[in-house]
Amino acid sequence: MVNYSTEDTTKALKKLPSLELQKEFQDLGSQYSIGFSKWEFNPEKKEITLYFYSFGTYNENGINRLQGKQIGNYTIRVIHDIEFETTKTEVYEQLSQFRKNPEYQISHISMETNAFGDPPGNYAELWVYKSTPENKKLDNTVIQGWKIQVYPVSK
Repeated sequence: MVNYSTEDTTKALKKLPSLELQKEFQDLGSQYSIGFSKWEFNPEKKEITLYFYSFGTYNENGINRLQGKQIGNYTIRVIHDIEFETTKTEVYEQLSQFRKNPEYQISHISMETNAFGDPPGNYAELWVYKSTPENKKLDNTVIQGWKIQVYPVSK
């Protein structure tokens, strides 16, 4: 089996057998309103395993429709990534502690994951009222695999 996490997605997409399959694979998350944290591609078994996380409301119908779906000659397998959800929650809670401190000037926190991007990754965006030495120190750091990015709030 070839395992691909967010670090290896670009290489894996190039190994998928057709552009049509690549496109459909990349669109699955939006079709089923779920997020993917990582994935595995097994060309020998003709299987693609997608690890999903919920956005708060669990989309059981989308998961059930996706489980076992055939795309070309490949079967989709879907697994709930509880470890990813736990880590995401921990990082959010840590960033929320910074938000409570007025020296960081954090308006809100946004967390995004792109398992199929180029490059793939996990991103925590801190939207700040104004730039401060404290929030500048957080910019481009990594907490438990999440890259922290600091942006000014638009006025």
